[in-house]
Amino acid sequence: MANNLILRKTWPAANFPAPETLATCHQRKDEMIKNQIFISYSGHDEFEASLLQYAIESSLKDKGVKAWTFERDQNLSEKEIAGSLKNKVKESLATIFLVSPNTLNSGATQWMELAYSDAFDIDTYVLLHHLEYKELKGRETGVPPLLLSSQCNPAMKWSSVISQINSMIEVQK
Repeated sequence: MANNLILRKTWPAANFPAPETLATCHQRKDEMIKNQIFISYSGHDEFEASLLQYAIESSLKDKGVKAWTFERDQNLSEKEIAGSLKNKVKESLATIFLVSPNTLNSGATQWMELAYSDAFDIDTYVLLHHLEYKELKGRETGVPPLLLSSQCNPAMKWSSVISQINSMIEVQK
């Protein structure tokens, strides 16, 4: 009885959220995930990815869209980063792959993220930065065979990708 009394004095019932508040929290988390865009990029293209992240979030802020990038959003204390990346792709509305010559030189992680996106049936957009599709597909090794020209856009067309994502969000409502 004394322990129960101490507990009530330390944590009164008024401090515990009502069940409907917890349900609302879960709904908000689901909405956040539903409007998450995963941006995949080579670490050497971090600056360009941060500009893309800003453009997406600024353009789609009225839709509650957040663009996830490793640099800003990855919990570095997480032990299983590969598993975390897989989950972030799975939780996303769409993925945008910023592919550059840096990706071709050291992009194994990006290609794995592309495979996750395909496996989870996530809409995928590819922005080619300092690279053309024929140059990308002309490589003998290091490029996934399922990368389609219809998915690829010159990086200068980033705004049309954002417009397509906006349309996709509108359709889902």
